[in-house]
Amino acid sequence: MDPRVARKVYDFFKFEGKVAIITGAGNGIGKATAIMMAGLGARVVACDIETERVNETVTEITRDGLTAMAFTCDITQPNQIQSLVDRTLEIFGTVDILVNNGATLGGGKLVDEVDEPEFDRLIDVNLKGVYHFIKAVLPIMRAKQYGKIVSVSSVAAIAGDFSDIHYSAAKGGVIAMSKTLARELAQEKINVNVVAPGLTNTRMAHEWEFPSALERFHRIGEPEDMAAAICFLASDAAGYFSGQVISPNGGEYMQ
Repeated sequence: MDPRVARKVYDFFKFEGKVAIITGAGNGIGKATAIMMAGLGARVVACDIETERVNETVTEITRDGLTAMAFTCDITQPNQIQSLVDRTLEIFGTVDILVNNGATLGGGKLVDEVDEPEFDRLIDVNLKGVYHFIKAVLPIMRAKQYGKIVSVSSVAAIAGDFSDIHYSAAKGGVIAMSKTLARELAQEKINVNVVAPGLTNTRMAHEWEFPSALERFHRIGEPEDMAAAICFLASDAAGYFSGQVISPNGGEYMQ
């Protein structure tokens, strides 16, 4: 390949000089995304409610000479989110990318087992957590007329699942909210997109559905499969993508 062409391709996908906040970065998809994005040059702000786990992610990144910081953050608490964003601005001066990956599962509950507090729990984490983080970074992105917001939904939001209506409802809300935001922010050069993973080899999947799912699918996705889609949507290569839902799912669902 002509080196000049190779350089142009690289420039599309690199993150040098960019600051990325990634939620749920202590495990699974969030951790894989933080590592991949840092490897492509981003300065990563990794946050998770599990302090030890997110510290491990940042240690793994920084020992390779890359830049990352760890924050403990409960995404249901707007004050903690704002403190994280404020601290990011103090240290790095801006926010270019937000990856909303922090989430929790429903536990395989059928509709009769989902009472109102349980329904609210999933909405608070999986939907309102995304809303609060977007609200916190939008003033920064609007001020410079640039930003990439990628939120992680689920194939369950577009194809349904065998249980956990509250999980599907919250993840479906992420898609609807993102599509509306994409229209609202189009003139401000802020791209808003969604990755809706199929079953992925993460700790959460093992805690609930993984053994039975192995019988249904020929291959389970790896966190890096999802991280690659997230990094693409967060890159300038996806500059004309907004309001889109990409679902890496190995054929679990075909639109």
